[in-house]
Amino acid sequence: MRKVAVITSGGDASGINAVFEGILTGKEIELWGFHGGYNGICENDPFRLTEKIVKEHINTGNALLRTSRSQRTFSKEGRAEIISKLKEYDFDMLVVCGGEGSGKGASLLSKEGMSTLLVPMTIDNNIYGTDYTVGYHTACNYIADAVRRLRQTGMNLPGRIFMVETFGGHAGQLALGGAIAGGADYVLLPERPINIEKLVLRAKDCLEKQGQFIVLNCESNTLNGEWIRGKQGASFEIGDAIEKEVDNRVRYSILGYTQRAGDSIAADVVDAIKIGLAVAEEIVKGTSDVMVGLVDGKAVLVPLEDVFSKTKDLIATNIYIAKKMKIIN
Repeated sequence: MRKVAVITSGGDASGINAVFEGILTGKEIELWGFHGGYNGICENDPFRLTEKIVKEHINTGNALLRTSRSQRTFSKEGRAEIISKLKEYDFDMLVVCGGEGSGKGASLLSKEGMSTLLVPMTIDNNIYGTDYTVGYHTACNYIADAVRRLRQTGMNLPGRIFMVETFGGHAGQLALGGAIAGGADYVLLPERPINIEKLVLRAKDCLEKQGQFIVLNCESNTLNGEWIRGKQGASFEIGDAIEKEVDNRVRYSILGYTQRAGDSIAADVVDAIKIGLAVAEEIVKGTSDVMVGLVDGKAVLVPLEDVFSKTKDLIATNIYIAKKMKIIN
């Protein structure tokens, strides 16, 4: 029997409970969780995650494990404390659910003797080596729903411009997916320089032909290229530039933290279970220092060093679709 600890680390994401469902298919695995991420290992007692508990919460946005951000793994003393606590409870392995920074911490622990696996968990879908990150589908669906609602009010009272600001950090995957799924008229991505002239031309064309214009902007996208992580409202200066050229007020919707939670949609549950199933297999094998991701719907193993040192490109098929829809420059 493998006694395994699991934590969530960094920003929360809907669908993580389904990962635990997948892991628990491994009959040789005893799964225990800590609240509070890496810090929680040192500050909290673990509790058993049973099939009954997980099944009852498989698609809820209320995660069974509380997350947090931590620098503890980036000091030798912090890592020693974490490993000591895990060994005190006789854990064979630590499964970390999080992003690149969490993965770097997991890799450091692995190199010092604690077996670790990473589950890619972030709504931004910006982790190298995997098509999917837990929470992306649900967040993308929420953005698409917001766009659809704006489209309806735009039809009810024509002649308006709507600017929707999404999460995503320095990656435009979430904004791009939401724009495609919601049928937006344009999307601004940090990976592609803002062309105000083309943006204005698109706005004027849409206003003339359909009586409204909906543009999505990823939170880090600014005209001057400067952004402080966590600061919202980057869209305002872009909206000001549009207003000067179009002579039409821009209406803003900053979706913010509403994108982070919400009950998981089916796609997130299914893909999260797939990852959990693969994690269970690797736990039994004793695999360590890798991320378990999905590529073309199949499980893949990615060295953690690649996860935190390489950058994921925008999804090529989404770029192709967006160009055909004429929503990117």
